[in-house]
Amino acid sequence: DKLWGLVQSAPWLDYVPVQCSSCGTVIPDETNPNSIDEDVGLKEVPPTAEEHPHVRAGWYRGPRSSIVFQIVCKKCGHVSRWYRSSEASTMLTPEKWGRLCGEQEDLRAWFAYHLEVPLRRIMPLDWDHVWSEYKGEDGHWMAPFDPSARNFAVRLEEGIGFWSGIVAVGNDVASCECVTEEYLTAVHSLNNDKDVDGSVGGRADLEFAPKMKEYRHLVQQARLDSTGTLCQARTVNGHILERAKFTDEHMTFILQRAVSDFGTKHWWEVGDDDVVPRLE
Repeated sequence: DKLWGLVQSAPWLDYVPVQCSSCGTVIPDETNPNSIDEDVGLKEVPPTAEEHPHVRAGWYRGPRSSIVFQIVCKKCGHVSRWYRSSEASTMLTPEKWGRLCGEQEDLRAWFAYHLEVPLRRIMPLDWDHVWSEYKGEDGHWMAPFDPSARNFAVRLEEGIGFWSGIVAVGNDVASCECVTEEYLTAVHSLNNDKDVDGSVGGRADLEFAPKMKEYRHLVQQARLDSTGTLCQARTVNGHILERAKFTDEHMTFILQRAVSDFGTKHWWEVGDDDVVPRLE
């Protein structure tokens, strides 16, 4: 646990916003309210032959294919280039190179693999973000070191949109589950100790416990929105689950069944019992 804590605090895992490579002016990564790329000096351009092997698709101010961003700085006029990548040599570029949550998690996964630390990825529905939880020495999935991750419910107040649920995905069946409740519940400590009311609790710091009722209401609003306009990613995944009357238990069942059946079935071989479990 101590070793992984040291890795987590290392500067090469820091979030670095996309910015001008000359003066460091940060490019806003949100398009709400309705700002377009041109407003912030961005333009999609094809990668050069040298860049092409390193460029990947990904979300940045909306879904993107494998393109390069040309940045014309609104402050100093400098022209620079940036792109999403899964190459360590690119992600660890030391000077003013954007390292977003996806790149952070790629790096974190590589370190975890070499140190034999079990990880699972945590993904909110209808919000563009990803982080991870690691399995501690006691066998429990531990709350993230990053306070903005373990207190992800607080981000519902940022004014950029809501999320509608949270799922965990790992390499084995047991690590895959719906964890919405964990992130809408405060915990007494980060070591899964019992909360002040005697329950185990969840991920969020105890100081946010009084706000959890409000956050649950916002998440439910997102799930009821058929347009996606309330959600940060402008998608309707939570609403589809709500219309289907899928509970957290249903979601966990389906995630675990998908991992269990991966590579063993064709999509047309999936039956009702695979997606609509009979739960007590």
